[in-house]
Amino acid sequence: MNRNRILIIIFCIFALLLYLLSSVRITAFDEKMYTSFFSANNIYSKLPDAGARAGNLIGYIRGSQELNRTFFNEKEALHMKDVKSLFTLSYAMLAISMLLCAAIMAYAFFKKDIKLISGCLLFGGISSVGAAILLFLLSLNFQAFFTLFHKTLFTNNLWLMDPLADKIIVLLPEAFFRLAAIRMLLTFGMLSLGMLIAGIIVRWMSKRMKHVCA
Repeated sequence: MNRNRILIIIFCIFALLLYLLSSVRITAFDEKMYTSFFSANNIYSKLPDAGARAGNLIGYIRGSQELNRTFFNEKEALHMKDVKSLFTLSYAMLAISMLLCAAIMAYAFFKKDIKLISGCLLFGGISSVGAAILLFLLSLNFQAFFTLFHKTLFTNNLWLMDPLADKIIVLLPEAFFRLAAIRMLLTFGMLSLGMLIAGIIVRWMSKRMKHVCA
């Protein structure tokens, strides 16, 4: 296996992670999505300060606020601690992915290797679009997908909430996570499609330039 092929494989893996994790963070930290959902689903009638509670959750996950323990109980606080740890890990993975992808692209530009540039973008786009399609198909059975997601990422059952005891499930019911999943997949799909189109354009331009120079 030659060097370029190895670099393209590495780029595909980390570009997929970069776009996927970026899509998760863009969706999770979109406060307008929360307030729009609350208005559309009558959440404010149950929790008049829902917007402030959602803002507190986002601030806690980002590390800029402490969790409001007068609203969230012990079980909810422990679960949110797990969620925050996952987001902290995802940020580190996102940073590593960004650095590796940038390094490979910088190397390709330094070498003036158009074939490597187009290969990274094209196959990176194909792999990411494929992953987006796979996630979409899995999410069609949302309850099974939601359960699998939590059982994979969490080592406890704190994510199983009781609507009579846990306010977080009133604030963020299953319908919210359906909406968030759709938005995340759309963002991931658009980013991936953009990379694929860029790869197609670069490859087409390189072939055209060879044809003109021939």
